Amino acid sequence: MAFGDLFRNTSTTMGRWYFPSGRNLEKTSASNAYVETFNDKKIESLAREICQNSLDASDGYGKPVRVSFDMIKIKAETVPGYKELIDTIIPKAESAWPHEVKTQKLIRKMKSILSKPEISVLKISDENTTGLEPQNWESLIEQAGSSVKSSDESGGSFGIGKAAPFAVSDLRMVFYNTLAKQGSEQSIGVTKFVSFDLPNKETTQGTGYFGENEKTPFNHGVSFDPSTRSKLGTDVYVIGFDINDFPDYKSEIMYSILDNFLVSIERNQLEVIVEGEVLNKDTISKYLSEIINDKKLEKTYIDLISYYGVLADKDHIVINMPEFEPYAIESGEAVLVLSNKTENNRRVLMTRKAGMKIFDKKSISGVLKFSGVFQATGPNINKVLKEIENPNHDKWSVDRASDKKRAKQFLDFVTKFIKKAVIDEYQEKITQEVDAFGVSDFLPSNLDALKGAKAEEKKPLVSGNATIKIKNTSSDITSTTPIRSNETGELSDEELKKAGIVEGNSGGHGLDGGEGGGLGFGDNDFAGGDEAGHSSNDFEGDEMLVSDKISRKRIANMHYRVIESDSSEGKYRIVLNPEKNIRDVMISIAIIGDSGNKTKVKVKSAFNVNIGSLQAKANNVYVPNLVSGKWQAIDVKVNQYNRLKLEVEVYANFE
Repeated sequence: MAFGDLFRNTSTTMGRWYFPSGRNLEKTSASNAYVETFNDKKIESLAREICQNSLDASDGYGKPVRVSFDMIKIKAETVPGYKELIDTIIPKAESAWPHEVKTQKLIRKMKSILSKPEISVLKISDENTTGLEPQNWESLIEQAGSSVKSSDESGGSFGIGKAAPFAVSDLRMVFYNTLAKQGSEQSIGVTKFVSFDLPNKETTQGTGYFGENEKTPFNHGVSFDPSTRSKLGTDVYVIGFDINDFPDYKSEIMYSILDNFLVSIERNQLEVIVEGEVLNKDTISKYLSEIINDKKLEKTYIDLISYYGVLADKDHIVINMPEFEPYAIESGEAVLVLSNKTENNRRVLMTRKAGMKIFDKKSISGVLKFSGVFQATGPNINKVLKEIENPNHDKWSVDRASDKKRAKQFLDFVTKFIKKAVIDEYQEKITQEVDAFGVSDFLPSNLDALKGAKAEEKKPLVSGNATIKIKNTSSDITSTTPIRSNETGELSDEELKKAGIVEGNSGGHGLDGGEGGGLGFGDNDFAGGDEAGHSSNDFEGDEMLVSDKISRKRIANMHYRVIESDSSEGKYRIVLNPEKNIRDVMISIAIIGDSGNKTKVKVKSAFNVNIGSLQAKANNVYVPNLVSGKWQAIDVKVNQYNRLKLEVEVYANFE
């Protein structure tokens, strides 16, 4: 027996609250898992999920989907089922959870809201949409964790986003009203409440419905809003939206929608109106100006500024992604837009057909100046991406695919396409200035030897079509690229051998696990040779731990080189030669951009042939000591897989 049947006399003439019930049901407290998902960023989540659902329901007639947010006030007693809530439902829930703190807090808040003369309601409406068809209505109202969309190109797929409006309601109450092609206007209320016991020893479930009869919706609009809907579309009423909790909700909605749906808005697919203020293709610049003129906002939305610059650049480059046969993805099903005339955040905004931001793709290049926007527009690629997209719609993961191996191949294909496009468009400009990232002035004629790998496994230093010119001095490098002052001094042939820079019988890259184990020939105390050197500290492998509390000074007079071993795997070799013996050494590594700016790079591992694995933390490598007057080598692996110009700073104590 349902709760509504026991209290008919307390219901309004326009309907009653219905809570499905039964024996031995699992009780639901205030900690609703779906609602909790959106508690961290309530307004942003609400705006994002609402606009995504409206875009998915576009009527396809070419006009932008319009979503409006308006605050209305209603008298407390006009809340559907008001007397029922006050006299029966809330008291029973209160007695059912005497020791559950969060549930008691929710109930106290509900009582406080309902005791006020007026209640705030956030009304969200869309136009140029189809409204909720019967199957969509059923998924929205009656089902948990389900989502029925018109195509694989839609944004939503998990049915979790429909819980976002409840996260901003102090009553956990939302009313829906829709006018669809297949039928007349209909409405119903839903509350994500808590379980409570009934006199017949049954327990209600957490979700309740306010309809004409149990879950049967009314065949008209909601009773507390006199306005009627004349166009197809859907209205969402968030009951008990406390403005005091969200004093800046207007600007929060505007900025979050612009950040999450920049592509949709710029391409005239979405228009948003908040309390009469319009955000569309023609007004984007107004809101960007507000962001740029506010330091806090600019820091939050710095990537948004870059991506808009890409789309607004009349000279931006548009590149169609080639076909990917294993998934039957045809050429042109995704497009990449690039520009190097904007803020150049060196990232790519990743989106699907709906234009909603999924994530920012990083680690494309730490040197080349560019920003980009990637959009999957075709049906086949959207089907693939929808399968591997997580519930929060902010990541594509191969672990969600039915065929993980093939999904990984696909994501690798997308990544390689983006990286190749960036390099093909902008690499030439950089290599002319940087001269192969400043290494050619000391490279030997045999470039293969730089890898220190076994002869049969050697690869060219530079992949693709890039070339390296051998120059006699670093002064030949174009002056527009900063030259690090402490990268000075010449490497003699003997020193090159000891550092493993020229070919030797005992070669083997430390990070590759080379069989030879050496970095060259000789008796270098640190860099290694045919036999282990004589390090003054007896550290071996992981036994070498350096305390972060050690006081160090920056070593100014330090000759060093950074040599690219295999940039596609993030592998570089650092050779150093201090003027004095130093100990407790910390080597900090940074990327030098073409404009001279520095960016930290994460060191994944570090190796020396005598010591073995070195401790690496963040962008630092720790070494027990370095010997004066000798070139000593360290192999590092970083978390970026493109050609980098690296700078080294050394901090240590003098012996």
